[in-house]
Amino acid sequence: MAHLWLSVEDQRAVFPLEGAAFSLSAHPPRRIPAPPCKEALGGVALLRVEKPDGAVWVIVAGTDQTVHVNEFPLALGIRVLSDRDRIWVSNVGAFFFSTETLATVEPFPGAEQKIFCPRCKLEIEEGCTSVKCPQCSRWHHQSEEMKCWTYTRHCALCPQPTDLDTGYRWMPEESVM
Repeated sequence: MAHLWLSVEDQRAVFPLEGAAFSLSAHPPRRIPAPPCKEALGGVALLRVEKPDGAVWVIVAGTDQTVHVNEFPLALGIRVLSDRDRIWVSNVGAFFFSTETLATVEPFPGAEQKIFCPRCKLEIEEGCTSVKCPQCSRWHHQSEEMKCWTYTRHCALCPQPTDLDTGYRWMPEESVM
C-alpha cells in the first residue's frame, strides 16, 4: 500500500494511504471524500486513480497553496507521483510519497490462471496462506507446513529480504524532512 512519510515531533512517521483521496493542505494529511468536493480542491489533494495495471497517485493543487514536487513547482497544478517523490506544500511542510509495501502473510486471492510458487514449484491454491513479494510481486507459500517465503534470506526471484519483521527498506533522510 502506498504511504506518505512525514515528520511528527522531529521523527519520521508513516501515514498509510488507505483510501482514495487525501488533503495535503494540513499536517497531518486528512482523508477527504472521493471524488473530492469542490472545497477540497481549493487546496492540495492526493488522489488514487485506478487503472487496469494498478493504481496511480495524482497530486492536484488549487491556487491557495504553492506546491513543489522534487523541488520543481507544480506548474500545471497536477502531476502523477512516482516512488520517493518529495512533496512540499507551503505553510504545511514536506511529505515523501512511497509505493513500497511490506511483505505480509495473507490468504492467496486466486487468479485467472494457475500460480506456482517460485521456491517449491507447487501450485498456490486460492485461500492458501501466502506472501506476495513487495519487489517482484510473485506469490510464495508461507504456512506452518510450507515456509517457502522465509526459507532463505531473499525472495526466490529477486533480492527482496524475506524477514517478515524487516520493515521498510527506504525512508527519507532526516536532513530532508
